[in-house]
Amino acid sequence: MWFLFFVWLILAASGACAADDLQTLIRRALEVNPQIESLKAQLKALEARTRAVQVWMDPVLSIEYSNVPHDSLSLGESAMSGIQFRLAQQIPFPGKNERRRLAAEGQYRVKRWELEETKVQLRSLIKKAYYQLYLIRELKKLTAEHVQLVEELIAAVKARYEAGKARQFYLSRLENLRDKLVDDLSDFDQKDRELVATLNAAAHQKVTTPVASPNELKPFSPPTSLNRLVALALENRPLLKREKELARAQRLAAEAAGWERWPDITLWAGYRYRRPAGVDPGTDFVSIGVSVPLPFDYKGRFKARRQQYLAEAQAAEARYLSFLDDIKAGLEASLSAWQRAASKARFYGRSLVPQARETLEATLFAYQTGKADFESLFKAELELLDFERTLLRATVETAIRRAEIEGLVGLELKP
Repeated sequence: MWFLFFVWLILAASGACAADDLQTLIRRALEVNPQIESLKAQLKALEARTRAVQVWMDPVLSIEYSNVPHDSLSLGESAMSGIQFRLAQQIPFPGKNERRRLAAEGQYRVKRWELEETKVQLRSLIKKAYYQLYLIRELKKLTAEHVQLVEELIAAVKARYEAGKARQFYLSRLENLRDKLVDDLSDFDQKDRELVATLNAAAHQKVTTPVASPNELKPFSPPTSLNRLVALALENRPLLKREKELARAQRLAAEAAGWERWPDITLWAGYRYRRPAGVDPGTDFVSIGVSVPLPFDYKGRFKARRQQYLAEAQAAEARYLSFLDDIKAGLEASLSAWQRAASKARFYGRSLVPQARETLEATLFAYQTGKADFESLFKAELELLDFERTLLRATVETAIRRAEIEGLVGLELKP
């Protein structure tokens, strides 16, 4: 009794570790995945740009040694000679910097939603690969069990063959089946390594790092309402929010481009140091002024840029509707497949698989007593193998479809 209790504790502990492994992979991937890191760096760049567009240009200091005779280069020989100090400051047209800031903040928000969308899809990818890994490992275990089962059938047929009641052909068919199942084990090993590499790459760690999988996976129950899933997508999917924000950001950029046609003003002040020259006492001069760039085709250039941004905003709004159509179609397809897989898992788990096991046991006993033929025995084994594989695939498909729908709606579904 105590031995069984300790075995149960060990299995429970291993199951808990395996169950936590999925969340560990997701958490690590969201922290260190290079694509995530790249988008975070781009966000920092856009945040800095938001601050930079509000800063005035640096003032310009000029020093000029001017109007001196070319043959002496000295002050005091001409009343026009002097050393000119000039300080100029460009001042943006009122309202320009504010609109530049709003446009830059719009691009920042677009990139932020792009980061969130990448996280959603990365989480969905990891879940699907993780559940596929569980399927491969369970299929491998099931295949190994059937290798042993076929060995038992071979022993039963061999006993009848030695008694002259079975044909050599029967043994050959079972041995071929056994050899095929053994060969399948290598395929499962290869697929296992492939999926482990995929998961480790997503988590940005050594591709051969061991990845645990749960000891048992029960079918996930599907939601009953497509409309509810569509509502969740509209509320939570970062992809849709990104396109909405992109359209808004492009319109802000268009507004900013409209203001760019107004010229910036440059204010300047100068001080001219002079030396006495003849009857001129050499009094120093002070100058102040304002300069404005001449708007040669200013309006036309920025009008075209404004139209460009408005067209890009319209493109983003059209993409939003296209993405929404794709999401609705994807939700319908995944929900339908999820519901069918859940129904199949229940039917096979409660009915077909138990009946197939009973049939094989009864047929084996009947064959050993000469009351059933080899074809019935062989068919019963193939049927059980097929039903058990179908049950496994249907069970895992409920988990994979759930991960797909989470990727489509943009959040993890509650049980």
